[in-house]
Amino acid sequence: MVEVVLKDITKRFGKVVAASDVSLKIDEGEFFTLLGPSGCGKTTTMRIIAGLEQPDKGRVYFDSKDITDAPPYKRNTGMVFQNYALWPHMSVFENVAYGLRVRKIPKVDVNKRVHEVLDLVKLGDLAGRFPSQLSGGQQQRVALARALVIEPEVLLLDEPLSNLDAKLRVEMREEIKELQKRLKITTIYVTHDQEEAMAVSDRMAIQNKGIIEQIGSPIEVYSRPRNILVATFLGQGVLLEGVVEKAEEPVRVRIGDLTLHGISSMKTEMREGDRVACVLRPENFTLEEPKAPSNVFEGVTEWTAFVGPHKEVKLNVGGVGLLVDVPSNVETVVGRRMRVYICQKDTIVLPLEAS
Repeated sequence: MVEVVLKDITKRFGKVVAASDVSLKIDEGEFFTLLGPSGCGKTTTMRIIAGLEQPDKGRVYFDSKDITDAPPYKRNTGMVFQNYALWPHMSVFENVAYGLRVRKIPKVDVNKRVHEVLDLVKLGDLAGRFPSQLSGGQQQRVALARALVIEPEVLLLDEPLSNLDAKLRVEMREEIKELQKRLKITTIYVTHDQEEAMAVSDRMAIQNKGIIEQIGSPIEVYSRPRNILVATFLGQGVLLEGVVEKAEEPVRVRIGDLTLHGISSMKTEMREGDRVACVLRPENFTLEEPKAPSNVFEGVTEWTAFVGPHKEVKLNVGGVGLLVDVPSNVETVVGRRMRVYICQKDTIVLPLEAS
């Protein structure tokens, strides 16, 4: 296992800054995800780790060893690309064996290692097939096997599931996570899918326009976003802009005719009169008043949809639209009034200037 450290990494492509002073420490055996919208610089950051791009500034370390100038083949990383990049004229066995043959591994060891890793990814019976004879999920497993067979110290996964259908993506992310934990390989994963990132990651970094906005465990980043960008990128929710009336916890915010109490996320210092935004996530609303201090809203149902585990409801509260999740067995009628509650601890208050 290897600890990966990036120090002040910057990479420009013309006027575009793909990575801006990126500093990260990824622990040995950790599953770490770079998450962000398309074009945010996460793939560029991964390619710098792999040695496929050279930074304009900053250094890359594997276990305190500076490998910034080392070519890719000397870094002992395995990479799975978004398009799998399988050789169409080679069998599954030959695709997986390719990296070992380039390294001039003895034939007997090649056969042993390829069969072991194909069994690991549940493709032991398909060694003789060609990529065109495989499903998308099977092709993804071949690409993963090819990366694992060289016994990398760092596994790099660049949007590996984006070409799969929704159900298969869920199955494959579970398999990748289980496999990574079994092999204890330091793994860096790139995705724009927030649900996927939260499901597989030990920790994650939110990246935007080349800048790392926040690093933490999925629950930390989701529950305590550092700024509005992070809060709105992760999960659903409503952003209500207002003015601070009381700066001490719980913060009191005036939003039109509404008064809300909430917590200052990341303990950001606030003052009376500051413009802020309250973040309200739909799953945190309840129909019964909780014992903990809470905010109460009463409004008219404008829209409702059954989505399986729950219903989504859009509630008009004095001209303010709220998105609320309610149990699927609750009757929801457009035009009918509804009262909902949300705990003050689940009402996140963020300064607008931090966005």
